Amino acid sequence: MKINKMLLVMGIPLLTIFSCTNESAASTTVAQVSQSEAVGKFNAEIRKVAMMKEPNPSQTRTSAELSDEKKDLLIPVAKELIASSGVSMAEIERQTANDREKILKWAVKVYGDYNRQMNQNYRSQN
Repeated sequence: MKINKMLLVMGIPLLTIFSCTNESAASTTVAQVSQSEAVGKFNAEIRKVAMMKEPNPSQTRTSAELSDEKKDLLIPVAKELIASSGVSMAEIERQTANDREKILKWAVKVYGDYNRQMNQNYRSQN
């Protein structure tokens, strides 16, 4: 009978600890899923923009420059990607003043950081 009481007394705190651990793991997974979805959307939009023909080819650009139309297509998914990293939309607007160049540079940084992290995780698992 004493062993049963001891197991009960020890079991309740252990169950609580395991329960909290699982909840925090679940919330981390949800955050990762939303960021991976945002990364996927950003990646798809980049590919879509890269395949588009220039509407006004008379303007001279370097290969790294995007037309204003292409930038406008990327801005919504870029903001979504930045927001998926935990930054609020108000903070994005405050830090970039809605400057398309700053938003795109920030999104590319988040995109690169995410891919680097995924590569490190993959290497550590293998």
